[in-house]
Amino acid sequence: VLMLNLFLLKNTFALEISCLFEEVYQNAEIQQGFFLIKNSKLRYEYHDENLFTIIAKKGKFYLISNSNKDSFRILDEDIELIDELMKIISDFPNVNEIYSINKRIYKIERNSKNFIKRIAINSDDLKISINFLNCEFKKIQDKFFRHFPLEEYNY
Repeated sequence: VLMLNLFLLKNTFALEISCLFEEVYQNAEIQQGFFLIKNSKLRYEYHDENLFTIIAKKGKFYLISNSNKDSFRILDEDIELIDELMKIISDFPNVNEIYSINKRIYKIERNSKNFIKRIAINSDDLKISINFLNCEFKKIQDKFFRHFPLEEYNY
């Protein structure tokens, strides 16, 4: 009975979500895509064929070019921002309004469902706003977090 309760409790707090995103940069450039989160796994995929998809799982980050999904490389630098965003989102439902991490300020706005609507990131080297659109809490299959072969996900 104790094991069953622990299993149910763990799955009650499991975070599985899919969202569209829109990144708005200080120079007015806009990039769009979607992301999937399942517990500590992330898929962050840009719609632009010239950009990329990032898969994060088990403490590793994989970069897959959207124009050549048959190969990948392991990211081992410049991953702090992705890691920080994952930590903020994983705080749900107890997300703070402001985070200060590694000389970056994150301001969080919530939507009517109390989920993150927008994250504004401000630092000396980066000013960006990430808008989350059409977020859904739903079961996501593990196959969408494989980096090779990258399984197509139709949002």
